[in-house]
Amino acid sequence: MSAMHVQPAMVQSLVDRLHEEYTRQTAALQQVLSTRILAMKASLCKLSPCTVTRVCDYHAKLFLTAVSSTLKSLLRPHILNTPDKSPGDRLAEICAKVTDVDIDKVMINLKTEEFVLDMNTLQALQQLLQWVGDFVLYLLASLPNQGAPLRPGHSFLRDGAALGLLRELMVVIRIWGLLKPSCLPVYTATSDTQDSMSLLFRLLTKLWICCRDEGPASEPDEALVDECCLLPSQLLIPSLDWLPVSDGLVSRLQPKQPLRLRFGKAPALPGSAAALQLDGLARAPGQPKIDHLRRLHLGAHPTEECKACTRCGCLTMLRSPNKTTAVRQWEQRWIKNCLCGGLWRRAPLSCP
Repeated sequence: MSAMHVQPAMVQSLVDRLHEEYTRQTAALQQVLSTRILAMKASLCKLSPCTVTRVCDYHAKLFLTAVSSTLKSLLRPHILNTPDKSPGDRLAEICAKVTDVDIDKVMINLKTEEFVLDMNTLQALQQLLQWVGDFVLYLLASLPNQGAPLRPGHSFLRDGAALGLLRELMVVIRIWGLLKPSCLPVYTATSDTQDSMSLLFRLLTKLWICCRDEGPASEPDEALVDECCLLPSQLLIPSLDWLPVSDGLVSRLQPKQPLRLRFGKAPALPGSAAALQLDGLARAPGQPKIDHLRRLHLGAHPTEECKACTRCGCLTMLRSPNKTTAVRQWEQRWIKNCLCGGLWRRAPLSCP
């Protein structure tokens, strides 16, 4: 079914049916289809004002999955041609088995020589590592405030697999921070002696334990919620760029009013109610822009040529400022398509 024919009232049932069909597939096929299904859900949920916050979660999960697979692919076995599991698989297995809330006790179970990378590579990855750290902090700080209406990030708080991925990445970042401290996520803390990563890993592990098993997740205990309530007084909570500003045609066709379009010129008509609600979660035009794939701040009026996704509005620079192989590999993933699978178009340079 084309997204242009979907009515807002149909979105929830379509997403549910899509999820049901997906869960009926084999585990191997689910792994192959997972990112495509997430992208489809995000596109559908943009069409209804009742599901707009879920769009944020789907986009964040797509980005988290991509970051996780990229960072794990950089790990190399200490001895080549070993029949043992890959370092990434071993990391996932050990993090699932060792439920200790102390990040250093989890870390000592790993072969740290598999995590050794070139110093320039580690520094070039800092923006991606910063996003992981900021995202963990945001989720934990939002735990006490989850209610109606749902806020972005709500689904992650009951998603054992996603929390497990974040936990694994925190361990990787901790090890890399020992090699090059400047690649660590930067937190603004009220105390100079506070180990922010240890604090966040401890709270993240407690939350992950509540929902790591299959079946309904158990509610976080009051002690965990109380500790998360204290986070804003200990660390500066980042404001996340959940979504780019989308100016795609599908949302504009929702009001069923005629559109007059000119080739090569973006329509300047207001979008649907869903699009207006999404704007509250995205940066408005005129505000500083961000490269959504490199996590670099571009300023309110970027001087670099950029491209934007025709589906979700994701913005990224046309030319890479990076020279390291690892970051180039990350960027090569998005040459043809956006994170959501959409095609690119050249974004016009904005003038002050």
